[in-house]
Amino acid sequence: MAVSALAQSDRLRPAAMQSKPVIVDKVFSDPEAFLRLIRSEAPYETQAQHDRMGDTMGWTAAFPWFKRRVTDPGLLEIPAFVQASKQAFSAGIVRPFMAAINVYGPMKSGPPHLDGPRYRGLTFESAPIWLLMNMTYSGLFHDWAAPMASGLAWFYDGEGGEFEYWPDGPEGMPARIEPPLDNFGVVSDNEFMWHRVGPIGPAPLQEKLHFRLRPTDLLHFAGDDAWEIRDGDRIVQRLDRHEVRISLLWKAFVFRDETHLASFEDASLNLDLDQVVDIYRTDLSRRGIAIEGPGDPCTDEDWRKTLQAVYPPPFDGSSR
Repeated sequence: MAVSALAQSDRLRPAAMQSKPVIVDKVFSDPEAFLRLIRSEAPYETQAQHDRMGDTMGWTAAFPWFKRRVTDPGLLEIPAFVQASKQAFSAGIVRPFMAAINVYGPMKSGPPHLDGPRYRGLTFESAPIWLLMNMTYSGLFHDWAAPMASGLAWFYDGEGGEFEYWPDGPEGMPARIEPPLDNFGVVSDNEFMWHRVGPIGPAPLQEKLHFRLRPTDLLHFAGDDAWEIRDGDRIVQRLDRHEVRISLLWKAFVFRDETHLASFEDASLNLDLDQVVDIYRTDLSRRGIAIEGPGDPCTDEDWRKTLQAVYPPPFDGSSR
């Protein structure tokens, strides 16, 4: 299926659907229950290990960002996020499908980034994250991108840790939500809105832990509001609660109406890997780049390196 073969009515994510962020002053009715759940879910894997990145994103070490997906129903059906999603996306239907806990130790400012997208027929379960992200950077697959709302809730009262985002695109001015963050949140369009976490914690600890962790290190709750980064039985770093930034990432599909939902559920409009390769190769040929089809588009190293060289992230924020 060529890009032009997808009917206008079947395009899930027209460019105009990007939302404006909606602030949520009080996410949880019982925030202490949420924090108890956070502690009970420990230990947490590094984000690099959790998302099976290996070195496909250019990282050979990990930084203190720890993550776990959770299935607790109370973290999916969050009324404040559902209502904000309707407002942000002018959506009549909101279908929560994922929640993940992020726990950050002291770290330097994260790079501006987009969240990993989901496309018709291609998700984290069927394609590697590097490919899904590259599909977004290329701009070739926007019409197949699932419309999703992202809810973020934060608990943090230490140094730094602001949420910086570009609601008007990379060329616009950034906005910031700064600590203290206590049961405070935002719903936004993080698959297409650039954003990042500001530096967290004391500068000496940021430097000590910056890309110094093993991807297999774990974050344990140590009691008395303390946390420990451990390499097996070895304690890499002990952290108090003011040095740990807790957030919940919540995801929901959003649809204008039943017709929009029906299009999303029509499997005949899904992408498959062969179509993805064809669309890439057509565009590469237009650019004067001749390349053979990959043996396996998910694992072929030459294919990956070519795509990442031709379609890099369009915004790195280095001058901001």
